[in-house]
Amino acid sequence: MTTSLEAIAGRAYAMIASAFPVCAFSDEFYFFPQVVQTDKDWKAWDDFSAQRVPAVADILRGHESDLSGLVKGDLHDDDRIDAELLLQVLRTLREHLTEVGPHRSQPTFHLTILAAGLAEALASSEPRAWAGRVAGAPDFLQRATGCLDKVPELFQTLGVEMLRDIHDWILRLQADGFDTGEILKALGAFQGAIKRAKIVDSPLLPGEVLECLITDHIGSGMSTDSIGSVLQDELDMMEAILAQEAARLAPGLSWAEAERAVPFVEAAGNDLLAVYRRELEGMEDHCRQFGLTPDDTAAGACLEVALVPSCLAAIRASDAYAATPGFPPRGGIFFVMEQGRTRSGRPGRSHEYRMTAAHEAWPGHHLLDSCRWNLERPMRRPIESPLFYEGWACLAEEMMARTGYFDGPWDRFLLAKRRAERAARGLVDLGLQSGRMKTVQAQELLLRVGYRPEVARSVVPKYLLRPGYQLCYTLGLKQGLDLLDRYGRDDIGLFARTVLVQGEIGFERIGRIISGKL
Repeated sequence: MTTSLEAIAGRAYAMIASAFPVCAFSDEFYFFPQVVQTDKDWKAWDDFSAQRVPAVADILRGHESDLSGLVKGDLHDDDRIDAELLLQVLRTLREHLTEVGPHRSQPTFHLTILAAGLAEALASSEPRAWAGRVAGAPDFLQRATGCLDKVPELFQTLGVEMLRDIHDWILRLQADGFDTGEILKALGAFQGAIKRAKIVDSPLLPGEVLECLITDHIGSGMSTDSIGSVLQDELDMMEAILAQEAARLAPGLSWAEAERAVPFVEAAGNDLLAVYRRELEGMEDHCRQFGLTPDDTAAGACLEVALVPSCLAAIRASDAYAATPGFPPRGGIFFVMEQGRTRSGRPGRSHEYRMTAAHEAWPGHHLLDSCRWNLERPMRRPIESPLFYEGWACLAEEMMARTGYFDGPWDRFLLAKRRAERAARGLVDLGLQSGRMKTVQAQELLLRVGYRPEVARSVVPKYLLRPGYQLCYTLGLKQGLDLLDRYGRDDIGLFARTVLVQGEIGFERIGRIISGKL
C-alpha cells in the first residue's frame, strides 16, 4: 500500500510541476503543493489554457479515484493520514482550477506568476535560468490573455495597477543591463487584453463555491455563520484586553491613542536589517533553550534577512518569509520592507517588529518550513495547508509569550492588537465575499483596529483576490491554542516538537496523533 501511495504522489506531483512550474515552486499560491522539479526547463511557464486545465483536472480526478480506493483499504495510521491528505490536496487543486478559477477572472493572478517566475530565475545560480524565463514569458502572457473570459471591473483595475508596477520593474532591469527580450511588448498586449476583456459586475464567487472553499480548501470545517461568530468574539475579547492595557500603560487615553507611545526603534536600510538580525538570533537561542526546535532540524536551513527587492515589490506589501523549497532543507529569506511607519519623521519600527519576527521566522514560518522539508515521509514535504501555516505562525507568537520571551510592558498590548487586526481582517474577508459587507464598512472596521486610511483603502479590494485566506490567521490560532491548552501546558517545547515533525497535516489530524503521545 505504501508503495502504491508513493507512486501516486510521485506521478501527481510531477504532473503538477510540469503543467504549472512557477505556481508549484513558489509559495505564493497556497492551493498548489510546493514541488521541486528535477531538470527544470526554464523556458516553460504555467499553462492555464482552456485545453490544458480540463486535461489536468481529468488526471487529478483519476488520482483521486485511486486514493479513494486506498483510503477504503487497510492502511497503517501514517499511511492513512498520507492518503487522506493527498486526496484533499489534489481535490482542492482540481476544484480551485475548475470552480474557483482565478486564472479566468484575475489579471493579477497571471502577473503574480510572471513576477514570481522571473524572481525565481534572478535568484537561481543556473546560468540558463534568466534567459530561459525571459524567452518563454511572451508565450505565457499570450496564453493568459485567452484565459480571461469574465473579469470583474475591480479586478480589471487592480490588474492595470499591478501591470504598471511590473512594467516599471522591467525598465529598471533593462537599465541595470538585463536582457528582457520581448517582455515589454508582451505586457503591452496583455494590457490591451485586460481592457478588452468581458466585464462582469460582481467579483463574488457563487455561494456554494465559497462554502466549499472555506470549509474544504481552507480546511476550516465550519460554516460561514459559525466562523463569523468566532471572529467577532475574538475581536471583542482583544479590544477588551487593549482597553485594559491602555488604562494601565497610558491612563486617560484610548488604546488607539496609547499605541503612539509604543517604544520605537529608529532604523532604515542596512541598520534596519541589523535590528532584525539581532532579534532573530535571540529568538533562535530562546527557541532552542525551551526545546521548541526539533533536534534534527537541518543546520543547512539558513535564514537570510534582506530588504524587499524591486522585483518582488509587486507581490510583497509587508514583511514576509519566503521558503526555498527542497530536500534537504535550504532555508529561506525573511524579506523586510524598508518603507514603514515613521516616528517624528524618522523611519523605523515599533516594538511590534519583534512579534512579526516570531511569526515569520522563529518559531513561525521559517522553523515550520525547515521542519516540513526535513520530514521523514517525503510525500508530506510539498504540502502546505493555509489554515495550519498561518495558524502555527500566530501560535508561535503566543508560545514566545508563554515561555517568557515577550514579557515587556507593552508586549501584551501588542499581541492583543495583532489578534484584533487579524480578526477584523477575517470579518472583512468573510463579509466582502458573502456580500454582507460593503467596501466602506470594511474600511471602517480596519480603521477601528488601527489601520491608516490610505492602507485600509488599498488592502480592502485586494482581499477579494484570495477569498478565505484572511480567515486562516484567527481560525488557525484558535485550533492551535485549543491543542496547546490541552496537551502543551506542562511542556510547550515537547508540544511544539511533536507538532513540527508531523508536517502540515492539519490541527485536527495532529490532535488525533498527539492525544496518544502527550
